Amino acid sequence: MRQLKHSDHIALLYDATFELLDSVTSYVQAGVDNSECCIIYMPSGLVAEAIDAFTEATIDVTDLMLKGQLQILPSGILSSASQTVDFLKPDELNKAFEKAKIAGFSGLRLMLCTATKTSEEWSLFVSYEKDIQNLIKNNNIILLRAFPLTSLSSSQLLDLFEIYDKVMLRKQGNWSFINIFQNTMQAEDHKCYETLDFYSRILDRIWTGLWATDRDDNVIFFNPGIESISGISAEQVLGKNLFEYIKDMLIDAGENFINIFQKAKSTRKPVTYDLLPFVNPEEGLLYQSGVLYPLFDKSGEYEGMVGTVEDITERKKAEEALIEAEEKYRLIFENSPLGIIHFDDKGTITHCNDKFLEIVGTTRDKIIGFNMVLSIEDKNMAEAVHSVLSRKLGHYEGEYRSVISGKITPVKADYSPNISPTGKLLGGIGIFEDITERKKAEDALKLDESRLQALLKLSQMTNASLKEIADFIQEQAVRLTQSKLGYIAFINDEQTIFSMYSWSKSSWSKGVMEECKLADQKIDYPITSIGLWGEAIRQRRPIITNDYNAPNPWKKGYPENHVIITKHMNIPVFDGERIVAVAGVANKETDYDESDVRQLTLLMEGMWRQVQRKRAEDSLKKYADELAKANKELSKANEELKSLDRMKDEFLSNVSHEFKTPLTSIRGYGQLILDGTLGDINEQQKKAMDTILRNSDRLRRLVDSLLYLSRTQVGRISYYFEKVQIDDIIKNCVHDMLLQAKNKNILLQTDIDDIPPVKGDKDKLTDVLTNLIDNALKFTLEHGQITITAKKIGGNIRVEVKDTGIGIPAEHIPYLFQRFYQVDSSASRRYGGTGLGLYISKTIVEAHGGKIWIESEEGKGTAVYVELPMWQNNI
Repeated sequence: MRQLKHSDHIALLYDATFELLDSVTSYVQAGVDNSECCIIYMPSGLVAEAIDAFTEATIDVTDLMLKGQLQILPSGILSSASQTVDFLKPDELNKAFEKAKIAGFSGLRLMLCTATKTSEEWSLFVSYEKDIQNLIKNNNIILLRAFPLTSLSSSQLLDLFEIYDKVMLRKQGNWSFINIFQNTMQAEDHKCYETLDFYSRILDRIWTGLWATDRDDNVIFFNPGIESISGISAEQVLGKNLFEYIKDMLIDAGENFINIFQKAKSTRKPVTYDLLPFVNPEEGLLYQSGVLYPLFDKSGEYEGMVGTVEDITERKKAEEALIEAEEKYRLIFENSPLGIIHFDDKGTITHCNDKFLEIVGTTRDKIIGFNMVLSIEDKNMAEAVHSVLSRKLGHYEGEYRSVISGKITPVKADYSPNISPTGKLLGGIGIFEDITERKKAEDALKLDESRLQALLKLSQMTNASLKEIADFIQEQAVRLTQSKLGYIAFINDEQTIFSMYSWSKSSWSKGVMEECKLADQKIDYPITSIGLWGEAIRQRRPIITNDYNAPNPWKKGYPENHVIITKHMNIPVFDGERIVAVAGVANKETDYDESDVRQLTLLMEGMWRQVQRKRAEDSLKKYADELAKANKELSKANEELKSLDRMKDEFLSNVSHEFKTPLTSIRGYGQLILDGTLGDINEQQKKAMDTILRNSDRLRRLVDSLLYLSRTQVGRISYYFEKVQIDDIIKNCVHDMLLQAKNKNILLQTDIDDIPPVKGDKDKLTDVLTNLIDNALKFTLEHGQITITAKKIGGNIRVEVKDTGIGIPAEHIPYLFQRFYQVDSSASRRYGGTGLGLYISKTIVEAHGGKIWIESEEGKGTAVYVELPMWQNNI
């Protein structure tokens, strides 16, 4: 360090932290001895260690700092500069020098630790370093740049040789100088490879690939970095022509590389390239970037080429992954079933998807730029937005009216703040859900609950008269449909007379019938003479009239002073095929719809059951004395029937447990006996236990089939679809059936291609294949053969279960997938079974979007085919 002189511009290459601390200590000591102002910029994590190192070297750090001769600063901003230390401008350096000169120091000595840089940052850095060279050479300034050797690429290292007067490198524990100008002069009469050999000890330590050729394009240098990237050793290529390897490694890009090579040679300038594909013998297709530097001797003759290579495969993959991720998130954003918006820290909407536009009923040009803080009128929605801008979560649920469109929509909105990694509030994100259908469902549920409560109360009106029951139900009909008036009329047995039995008098209808000024309120009407109210009887269906004043051929008018009707709905009440009553409601504020029809129908059905029961009770009371004994017997029979009904329900609900639990025990203990776990058994006992296990499995499958059939009929079968390897299912099923096949001396084998996964329910598909293999075993004689194959057919996976069994007559094949269908349905069936296996298999396969069919020839065997769609990444 004491050999350094003013105007020196030096690069220092170090491997370890202790080397850096050792060099900076010597550098400062030399500066102090020469009365120079020393400004040292260290990585922030090493400042304290640097001060300790100075103190150990007897440098009085405190005194030097007080005098202004020593400044130790973390890498960052110069005290007199607006630029970062790495990008030092001439005027900034000149200010520091002038300040040192005014303070009376003999010169300025700076040391800067340079961080790893991107290619763009490095180009800017080189430009700044070249700009300050003249200032350093014309003044009493020494500038030492420290670089971690392992962070430099080969092209960056070559740049250092071009920029700096000297390069310092630690060799055998001592710092040595490589004077670039001096060595070049000494080497100018030697060949290019001799000069490169001078630097090979340095270049071999660079992780970036570096190679060189002579004037005949023969390889003369091949460092470990390029060996690692290319997968080729130096011994394989040294002394051989470069292009012999290029044509094999660079695939279609070989010609492009040759063009780049010739361009560098002809233009006499370095040429860069990027994303050049090549083949590594061990790792396959990779991508590289690099720079070609042409070399010329003193007379300008071409001497060879130096190339740098970097493996950028991971960068390319990362870029592709980033593009794919951006596209994926864009698709999620645009196709989300929820409305999504983004707004800035002022509350102004910057992005939204189509679903949000649909929810609020506006267009993108009107919503982008809309300021929610200033414009939202809904108080609760405004509070939710303010919460987000206060860095809190926001929530809103209710009937929201859009300020822009005026559309009112039930929505649920959740807001969350968008905060940058540095803690800055960038704005917020809003997720909107149109809950119209949910609200309808909730309202329908409330109506259902109200109806059930009404029916419960109705069931408790045991001592009420028929008139009281009808009046109660009529009032409930008005309430459940949110109407103003209602009525119930009964039809005589001949279906000719419409008799008004109950009409609105309660507070629900505000005494509407009391407003009717007709002096003579007629109770009975011939069905043939009544108009719109009779259409429910004539058409035998509910009739809705939401505009009662509109012309209608069914209406026949009503007398003067009759209460005014604006909307009307009535339904027929059936007893079997016969209409026994009509229930009507009117003057709802909103339109009647199918929900009102449902509520009124179910309510009236409950009423009619109660009416029937009431009539039956009245009849029984009339003949109580004569039928007391019969009534007692009927009551007893009724209780027995109820008990049986409960027993049936309990049986059905517990059948799975009651059957499966003992079967599991039978099979478990049977297996323990068969395995000899509970003691040795003889061959005859083993055969008996094997029969028990085999038949317990048959019984379990029978129970499973019946339960599956029952659940299918009531719609309780659910599927869990996921990515499934069908070959794994086949192997597991075959493994489970091997013992059964072995017992019949049947060869059970597979032939499975390399097939992609399917979208399926693993358990359900296992049931299908188990059924098919079990059928094949059942109908294949001893010494037969069963083969399960799987292969890709177009966009599907086809599985074939083929046997050499007895085959199926052609006339039976079309009916095989029907429930309980069996080819041999006689009472003495040889093969057993329920006839449900193929029916269940077909149901499962079709639920997977696949198909199943059978091909068979009697006496030769049967093949069952199953085709399932392959897994698609977008499902």
